[in-house]
Amino acid sequence: MKSIIFDEGYEEYMINGDPNKVIKLRVTDPSLIDRMKSAMEEIEKLREKYHEADDFKKFDEEFRTIVNKAFDTDICTPVFGESNVMTVTASGEFLFTVFFNAFFPQLETDIKAKLGKVNTGKLRPEVKAYLNTPIVKPTSSLPDVSGLSEDQKKELLAQLLL
Repeated sequence: MKSIIFDEGYEEYMINGDPNKVIKLRVTDPSLIDRMKSAMEEIEKLREKYHEADDFKKFDEEFRTIVNKAFDTDICTPVFGESNVMTVTASGEFLFTVFFNAFFPQLETDIKAKLGKVNTGKLRPEVKAYLNTPIVKPTSSLPDVSGLSEDQKKELLAQLLL
């Protein structure tokens, strides 16, 4: 069988220096920003849906579906493994928040670097609009919750999901 080899526009990101945890995505896909914005809206609806529920498993499943759809590839498995995205890290933030806070600035840098090489004089208007669309900014840091009891953490979680 013959193989056709060409640049598909992928960037690869190794997660926490582990070569077994790699995400690969097309950072210059003109639909990426729209899918990310849509995903953020869907995640907000998801937070509203589960704001009083303790069903972290369902939240995790639906969250992964939304995020993987936005990036047009499975990024959740290499990033989160089998851990629930609502896992609270040592910093007191959710695992997904810590990841997005680390990933979005790098993604924005890479998009700008790649698109800076494009001859914009020959681009269609919708592609030019994409180039000027700001990347979704990560949320601010949450307070350290390591000193809270399990009940206090659940209460805080319920407040955050409102």
